[in-house]
Amino acid sequence: MPDFNVPSKPFKLVLVAVLLICVCLAALVFVSSSSEINLATLLANPLLIPAVILQIIASGLFVAAWKVLLEVQSKSRFTFRECTAQIGVTLLGKYLPGKIWGLLGRSYLLTRRQLSGGDAMCLLITDQFITFYTGIMIGVVALLAYYSPALAVAIALIGVATVPAVSRHYDHIIGWLLAHGTALIRKLSPNFEAGVICIQPRQFMLSFICYILHWLSTAAVLCLLFYPAISADAWLNCSLIIAAIPLAMMSGFLAIWAPGGIGVREAVIVAILALQLPLELAATIAISYRLICILIDLVIGGFAFLYYSRNAPTSLRED
Repeated sequence: MPDFNVPSKPFKLVLVAVLLICVCLAALVFVSSSSEINLATLLANPLLIPAVILQIIASGLFVAAWKVLLEVQSKSRFTFRECTAQIGVTLLGKYLPGKIWGLLGRSYLLTRRQLSGGDAMCLLITDQFITFYTGIMIGVVALLAYYSPALAVAIALIGVATVPAVSRHYDHIIGWLLAHGTALIRKLSPNFEAGVICIQPRQFMLSFICYILHWLSTAAVLCLLFYPAISADAWLNCSLIIAAIPLAMMSGFLAIWAPGGIGVREAVIVAILALQLPLELAATIAISYRLICILIDLVIGGFAFLYYSRNAPTSLRED
């Protein structure tokens, strides 16, 4: 009997991803049966192609933000493909309970590129810091825009004005965080030694801008896909979608018991969108976003698997 020699771990990851996609599609069809929006309507949307292109750009910005930070610390060049593969490892790892396995996987890959374990961990902390910083800023401002546009503009201006100060004093801010979180980090990485990544203000700002554009582009994808249903009050509805996406992502990451933030992320999106939209439509948007995320994770994670399968001898092995 022939031995097909199917890799068990990649096969299981693909199987889990396919099952998640099927569950999301089934949930989308079920929820949409009581809503004006259904799968056929989404696929027939004339804005579908622009939404797909914008999603590709959003994913590229996510990788670009990481590439900027990585090259500054390592003082060496990383190809966009390798940075994408590193992100892919994190995206697949987040589906394991605990949320840290993807980050540990990326940390391991960095140590194979001559970064110390401490520097790798500090670099990942910097990446997470900017992710949360930009996500919370975008989410809070957009949510305030629903209640008071004037207040939202004021908070946005204050937020933008503080960015240069945060970039200049980042080493002190992250040093304080590390001082209070070293014990927890050492449980994840026993050899971790507290240190500070001294990010230049220019690189910090570049990464910050990439993440801001990433969040806005990701939310705009949903605005385009569901524009026929939200066009009656597009300004308020789009504001809520822009608020819901980063706040849901942050909540899902903090929910360490939920693989990939499943359930938590959707609950936050529905809770925010239900301020203005019918519950069925809010749930449809939340499930659609989950489906988009799974597809992105599967594509970039699959790319990571192929990349390291082909490039392991040169990019990972060190004598």
